[in-house]
Amino acid sequence: MKRKFRLSVVAVFLGLMSVGAANASPFSMRMVGDNDFAIFGGTATGVNDILYQNNVIWNTQISTLSTLTFTLPAADTMFYVLGMGGGGQENISGLINGVDMTSASVTMSSDTQSFLTGYNLSTVSGGTFNANLADVQTAFSSLTWGAPTTNTTDTVIQYSPNQIGFHFADSTAHLFAFSSMAVGVNPGLGAVPEPSSIALSLIGLASLMLLRRRPRKTIGRGEERIATFA
Repeated sequence: MKRKFRLSVVAVFLGLMSVGAANASPFSMRMVGDNDFAIFGGTATGVNDILYQNNVIWNTQISTLSTLTFTLPAADTMFYVLGMGGGGQENISGLINGVDMTSASVTMSSDTQSFLTGYNLSTVSGGTFNANLADVQTAFSSLTWGAPTTNTTDTVIQYSPNQIGFHFADSTAHLFAFSSMAVGVNPGLGAVPEPSSIALSLIGLASLMLLRRRPRKTIGRGEERIATFA
């Protein structure tokens, strides 16, 4: 009896662990921003965390990102790419999980520069400005959103992997938002559990319920004495 109970508990535990980890998958990014960029994860209602903070000049960004892989944090279902301009031709382009971000359904925010503490054009043009998560979260509720403008002629495009990007105004900074599923990236621990994980949990729970409802054998006084002297 105790052995069956322990096995059932283990089945439930393993099933629940599997449910939590289901579908989370690593992905790669190959992105170039003129001049600087950062990538955030979040939901449709806000930004939750920083996935990547660029710290290299724009013509070496692709080679840096090609050596890195990422996993979308728990419950995040959206990507937010913050393109930051340091003057001149401002553009953001690239691939996430091998998918061209300009092929997804993308919305572009209004200018966020005034919310970014210490925003400095010379630092941004060198690709080394670090956007603060709290600043972006504060800005989020004040932003307006619209359709971005694609571009194929800015100088940065020749360094991009897809030869097309999103253009924005000189010396401004904008968020570009799109669903993680639009680029084939599954959410993290908030993912829909796999059928096998659900089945394992249900089997364990059913076993526990059957063991609990099983009637206990009553022992009479005579049988109790026999059991005592046995």
